[in-house]
Amino acid sequence: MTMNELIRNNWKTDIVGYAQDIPILKESGYPAWTIKYEDSYGVAIPYSGPEIINETFANAKLYSTSIPIRGQTPVSAIVLQTGAPDIAVPFATLCEALVDPGHNGERRQEIESSPVAWWKEWKELLGNRNIDERIYDILGELCVLRRLFELGEEPEWNGPTGASYDIELVDRFVEVKSSTVRDKREVTISSQFQLDPPGKSLNLVFCQFEPTVQTGESIDSIVDWFGAIGYNISVLNEKLASKGFEIGMSSRKRTFLLHSMLKYTVDDSFPRITPASFVGGTMPAGITKISYTVDLSGMVPESMLQGVTDEI
Repeated sequence: MTMNELIRNNWKTDIVGYAQDIPILKESGYPAWTIKYEDSYGVAIPYSGPEIINETFANAKLYSTSIPIRGQTPVSAIVLQTGAPDIAVPFATLCEALVDPGHNGERRQEIESSPVAWWKEWKELLGNRNIDERIYDILGELCVLRRLFELGEEPEWNGPTGASYDIELVDRFVEVKSSTVRDKREVTISSQFQLDPPGKSLNLVFCQFEPTVQTGESIDSIVDWFGAIGYNISVLNEKLASKGFEIGMSSRKRTFLLHSMLKYTVDDSFPRITPASFVGGTMPAGITKISYTVDLSGMVPESMLQGVTDEI
């Protein structure tokens, strides 16, 4: 029986909530297990690394946890699982790639030392392209949130909740737009209502980032900053998880240099489309939503990083 068949055969006999040895691997000295939950199934290998692993792609998830084994002490492990019931055969191939120790255990050692690197290789192979969410969008909102705290304000981060504006203060809303393009200052406005806030004034803040290897800001570094000032980071992490950035995900460690944080006041002089732009305050019949691009290069912003007004 092949490894693929052994894995699938185990899934048929696994007891929900418990891991089961893959016999041929236990005998080889490189143990691995199949595991089944109420709504998912997968495989696991031992893991003793210090980092939390938490990666997702399509219907699969790779994460570190402690797994229960019948009649044995729970084991620290890396689990690869899916909740899709109709992909057992192709998913077993991916599972085989994880549990196969290779010659003298070399592959197992490589995976255990750097499980995220293994995951990224498979992610690139399985997808037509890497479809990571634009990390710098979330990072921009967090950087602005931190800066407002530094300035003595009391902002509330609403971006992950689906609210109309990313950040709310007592007297105004703040909409954050971010880009990694250095030679343009353009932002996309998603509707005719986005720059037409009810009851409060509005600032648009534009952040320009540059991807780096290690230096700069990351989602995790901003969360650590908030933790250091006594902010309730459990709430912050819940909001990040709702956007797909759970604790331990490598995307939270991606670093960017923040080159600028430019604040614009959205008023009658700001180029925008609102309901008032149309005759009678109503869009033409048959048009339900408008998305448009605003060029900010002709406007004079305030630099929130320097606290001065200039044209950059």
